[in-house]
Amino acid sequence: MDLKIDTGELRFFGKAITMNFKKFIDNSIESYNRLFQLTPDESKGVHLEIAKDMERRGSYESAANAYKKILSADPNNTHALFRLGKAYMNMGLLNDAKDTLKKLIVLDDTVAEAYFLLGSAHFSANENDEALKELKRAVKLNPGYAEAYYKIGLIYDSKLDYDHAIEAYLKTISLKPDFIKAYQSIGFAYEAKGMRDEAVKYFKKSIEMDEKTKT
Repeated sequence: MDLKIDTGELRFFGKAITMNFKKFIDNSIESYNRLFQLTPDESKGVHLEIAKDMERRGSYESAANAYKKILSADPNNTHALFRLGKAYMNMGLLNDAKDTLKKLIVLDDTVAEAYFLLGSAHFSANENDEALKELKRAVKLNPGYAEAYYKIGLIYDSKLDYDHAIEAYLKTISLKPDFIKAYQSIGFAYEAKGMRDEAVKYFKKSIEMDEKTKT
């Protein structure tokens, strides 16, 4: 007589593994697969839920291990590649992040946040030209990407190109008017240009906005 398992029960047990057996992720899932004969897609789903939960808890190394487990069975899984690249960024593993995100972009060149993360990794590694190239690709795909424009501004700032930095910061606040750091950065850029009155105007604006967020 064949043993029939309700798929609802599978999801229940998968959630139980996610919640209660984090220290034994790989062994638990392998045992679970043998016991209930999970399909590869169902197994990936369990690893994915574990990885997401680990990320929420700030356990990025465990999350990365779960994403790598998915990729060992499905190397071209773009979602897992993206999440793994993000986990590497949170761990400060810039080279691993860059390698992972570059592979993702080869498979899918339409993900604006992948270019943003790749640009951020290059920026953190002081590779400003590469960072600028990737961030510009991000805003080309998503013209409303305020965070990407802000980081573009930071790169121009680091190059002492204050005019282009201010242009990028102004674009940032046009898209996200409550982006306090952008107002502060505009102030510093104007200060660097010797334009004290403009600098003070934006510093005051940043202070006003900061006070509003505290009330």
